[in-house]
Amino acid sequence: MLQNLAVAAVVVVILWVIILGLYLMITRRQPDVAAQMKALEERLERAEREAEQR
Repeated sequence: MLQNLAVAAVVVVILWVIILGLYLMITRRQPDVAAQMKALEERLERAEREAEQR
């Protein structure tokens, strides 16, 4: 019984480590994605202005 509990605890700890790792990886990439979105918005606005001038 105690062995099963230890295995379950190890599985839970491993899952939490994986979840934490994914969270940290996503939060590090978020500023990059935000910068890319801003650059795309600026390009779209510039293209719209050029299209209106024609």
